[in-house]
Amino acid sequence: MEILHFFEVDSTNARAKALALQGHAECVVVAGRQTAGRGRLDRSWDSPAGEGLWTTQLLRPRALPAENAGGAVFVAGLAMAEALSDFAEVRVKWPNDLVLNGKKLSGMLAEAGFEGGVCSWLALGVGVNLLQASFPPELPSATSLFLETGARVTPMELLHRYLDRFAPWYKIWLRDGLSPVLEAIRPLSATLGRRVRIGTREGEAVGFRGDGALLIREGDQVTALVAGDVSVRGLYGYV
Repeated sequence: MEILHFFEVDSTNARAKALALQGHAECVVVAGRQTAGRGRLDRSWDSPAGEGLWTTQLLRPRALPAENAGGAVFVAGLAMAEALSDFAEVRVKWPNDLVLNGKKLSGMLAEAGFEGGVCSWLALGVGVNLLQASFPPELPSATSLFLETGARVTPMELLHRYLDRFAPWYKIWLRDGLSPVLEAIRPLSATLGRRVRIGTREGEAVGFRGDGALLIREGDQVTALVAGDVSVRGLYGYV
C-alpha cells in the first residue's frame, strides 16, 4: 500500500477523506505534525512535530455493511497494541484508546463514506504519543512511550510494525466479523472487570457484544452501550 508522507497537515483523517472523495486508491497518510488533529467526539488531539505517529489509512473495504464500519477502531486498537508489545504492556480502553500505566498513550478515529448501504471508503486514523518528554497541564491523563519506558521509537518504525500487524486482523474482520477481534482484545482490555462511570451512573464492565458495544452490569441489569454514546472512565482514574 502506498505511503504518502506530509510534513504538516490539518489532520491526517481530513487529508485521507479528501483523497477518498477524489477517488484515490487505498493508501496510508502519515504526517510529521497535525495542526488540527481530532479524536472521538471531535475532541482535539495534540500532535507536536516529530514526537508521535500521526497517520490515517484510506481503505476501500468491499461490501462492508454501513453498520459494521465502526468496528475498524477495534481492529486498529488491537493491531497497535501488538505493535507496541515489544516496548510496553499497553492495554485497550474501550472503545478507542490505548493506555499505559493508567494514562492515555494512543487513540483511534474511524470515519467512512457510504453508498447503497455499504462502505465505499474508510479513513482509519491512529495517533500515538512516542517521544514527548512532557505534556501541557491541561492534559494530565496523557503520556508517551518515552515518558513511561525510556524507549525512543521513531514514528516510521512504529508505522511499519503497526501495518504488519494490522493487515491480518483486517482480513479476519472482513471475513469473519468482529467477534475474533474482540476475543483477542479481551485479555488486553483495561475496561473489562472494572467499575466504570457512565455519566451519573456506575456499573461493572462485564463483556463485549458482537458489534463491539460494551456490556455494563448495574445490579441485576446488563445494558449494552455503543461506542458513540458515552465516555467511559474508571472510578479511580483515567482507565
